[in-house]
Amino acid sequence: MLSEERIRLMTKMASYEAGEGKEYMPIKQYYRRDYVSYEMIKTFITSTISFGILFLCWVIHRMDDLAEFLAGKDLLELAMSIGIKYVIFICIYQGIAFFVYTKRYKRATASVKEFYVTLKKVERLQEREDWK
Repeated sequence: MLSEERIRLMTKMASYEAGEGKEYMPIKQYYRRDYVSYEMIKTFITSTISFGILFLCWVIHRMDDLAEFLAGKDLLELAMSIGIKYVIFICIYQGIAFFVYTKRYKRATASVKEFYVTLKKVERLQEREDWK
């Protein structure tokens, strides 16, 4: 005979797996360092693309003045200026990504740990029912 408590816990676990668990279970397949590193690599790629798009928008915006702008500037100085802005942009973006993904991993760890505690309760309840 099934106990009501076990059915309640199993229902709770099923709803977790269908909801939060879909997001958190894959995260827990990685070690924290691997997960954060992987996500930061993806962030580096997307932030580089974002910087390129922003730079392209700036070039298009300044198209009329670009010949005058470049004539008065040293190209090496301009490249260094753009490079410094790129490095600052990437550092800020990576710093934010590090904190976001570390927090997400910790939240997933706590959530999955709670899921496994519930799973252990269900197993203990089933063992008790089997002995009866």
